[in-house]
This record gives sequence, structure tokens and C-alpha cells, in this order.
Amino acid sequence: MIELPLRAVFEPPQFPNVWFHVHERLAASQKEAVAWLTGWLAECVGLVDDFGRYKPPEASDGQARLAHLQPWTDVSDPALSHAHDLHIRYYHVALRQQRQDHVELVAFGSRAGYYRFAASVHYEVEDEHPRHPYIDECGLCGRTGSYRDAADLFSGVHEPLGLELLLEGTVRGQRVLRPGDRPVVAMAALGETHALEVRRTAPSRPDQNVVELAVVAIAPRG
Repeated sequence: MIELPLRAVFEPPQFPNVWFHVHERLAASQKEAVAWLTGWLAECVGLVDDFGRYKPPEASDGQARLAHLQPWTDVSDPALSHAHDLHIRYYHVALRQQRQDHVELVAFGSRAGYYRFAASVHYEVEDEHPRHPYIDECGLCGRTGSYRDAADLFSGVHEPLGLELLLEGTVRGQRVLRPGDRPVVAMAALGETHALEVRRTAPSRPDQNVVELAVVAIAPRG
């Protein structure tokens, strides 16, 4: 497993739970890698910065969301009814400043150079709802079902669900639709045009205060 930088590099509340690695044949610098991949995520997945109010950056260099997903209306108290956001924060400037933005990585059967940046992704009550980000009893983003015993709602539920939706296009195994009944495009779709390798693993250090991590490598085909 590749050694990831310390959380102290950024000082965010949570260790970034997804680490992107873009082959140096796809970008000439980390800045180009960030612009290319975040652009793809905006255009294809729908992750854009459309927050209608101030959103704390939590040490990030940019953030975006895919909003108005999976309205939860099957609830006795209408005040708890809500839609969901797939929320992502990007971390890259500190890596570049500390010269940890480029790494040699073994992927696709060979070693090569990759430009690296990180993100924290999670699935939560929509930003506009008064109870944002937590409604414990929600059947989608709450401490329910297979997540009922999660010790922490954010790291134990919201982050794993965010990874699932970003990487696979599902939440709790069910396909998620955007407004207009279009399926959410997951990162798996990038594998249609590029070589894509996703490694999901448990944290290995105390500063990695998450339940699950994903390391994503993207390279040209062939």
C-alpha cells in the first residue's frame, strides 16, 4: 500500500478519505492534474460549487457538491423530510508546498510517476435543511440499517456512503438518480476512456481518523 502524507500536512478535522493519482502523461503538473480531474467531476458527475451560503472550507482548497439527491419523505415528522448532498472538499496546495504532490506509484503492473491530491467526500443531509448535516433516523444517511452500530455518524456513515456514491454511483447498494431521473455518473465511468485502478482499504495510522480510504490511480490506456 502506498504511504500517504500525514493529516498534519493540511490540519483538516478528518483525514482525506480519497486520494487521486493522475499519471504524468495526463498532466504536466499537479495544478494541471487538479484542474483536469475536478473538471471531469464537475462536468460528468455534477460536483459543482453551488452553495447558496458560506460553507466552512475546513482547511480545504476548494469544495463542491451534487445536490438534491434521494429525497427522504417516508417520515412521520414532515420537518425531518430532506434531500441529500454528495459533498466533496479538495486538498492540494499544501501537498505542493511541501513537495508531496508527486509520487512514484506501482499501478497497472508497472511503476510510474503520478501527481497526487486528496479529497474528503461524504453523503449528508442537504446543506439547506435546518438539521444539516445530521438526521440520525434517516434511512439513507442516518445511523440505520447496516450502519446502526456506527460509533460516529460522520466518519462511520456519511464518509463511507460518500465513497460508495462517488466511486460506484450507489448508496447502500441502490443506484442513485439525479433530478430529472438521470443516474449519478460514478468515477467508474472514467474507466471507459482511461486506465482506472481503485484500491479501498482500512486506515493504518492513528491520524487517519476515517473508517475507509480509497486510493485512485488514473493513467492513459495502453
